[in-house]
Amino acid sequence: MAEWKVERTGDMALQLSGVLKFSDITAIREKVDQLLGEMSGEVSIDFSGVSQVDSSALSLWLCSMRRAESLGLTLKPVNVPSEMQSIAGLVGLEQCFS
Repeated sequence: MAEWKVERTGDMALQLSGVLKFSDITAIREKVDQLLGEMSGEVSIDFSGVSQVDSSALSLWLCSMRRAESLGLTLKPVNVPSEMQSIAGLVGLEQCFS
């Protein structure tokens, strides 16, 4: 059973929960991409249910931003885990959560 979940929680919102780690990140990304394809405008992505991340979670966010841009969407990060923000800071990408 997957240790993660991606849910649409409203017309313009997604909720990520569980473990965002390398072993599952491709499947998570596919689900996020699918749901983004059904949305328009500004979409919030809420990370409040995320319990663990590694550097691949930052990759997920960057790929999601690129997908959103190609669809004409704007992404708004909500409740980004401090570990994810720290990883972004280590590689000079802290602005990607602004």
